[in-house]
Amino acid sequence: MATSSELNTSKQKSISVDIKGHHAQCELNFHRLLTLMPGWKEGAERWAFAIGSGHLFKVQMRVIDSARYTTTLEVEQHQQGLQPPRLIVRLYHDASMAEIISWDGHRHWKPHYDYPNPQMYMPDEKLALNRFLGDWLEVCRTQGYARSD
Repeated sequence: MATSSELNTSKQKSISVDIKGHHAQCELNFHRLLTLMPGWKEGAERWAFAIGSGHLFKVQMRVIDSARYTTTLEVEQHQQGLQPPRLIVRLYHDASMAEIISWDGHRHWKPHYDYPNPQMYMPDEKLALNRFLGDWLEVCRTQGYARSD
């Protein structure tokens, strides 16, 4: 007959968190961001890009906090008629990593969620958000152009 601890162990789900993948994504995001921030080391604090024919999307980035080892950016994507998503991204200079720390007021994501959950977060929500940031930055790098406004 199985003991209660053996039953509890057999009921536990195997949780796999892709730490290597998350770190790799954050490193890529750091380098993508730096290419989109000309003049940052010299004190520039704002950047804007237009994307798509007819400037369908506008992306704005600005420094909201700067410290010795970190810089915090606000990144917004504007599209006519829609509320822009507001991302807060922290760059960690000593680790050469950047990750989303807030999205429209949501923050402090766990590395893994059971699904479904009350917030309807994906099981790998934290990694998925940083992948989205990477995709978004890559679109800015390849299809956007700097605006002067």
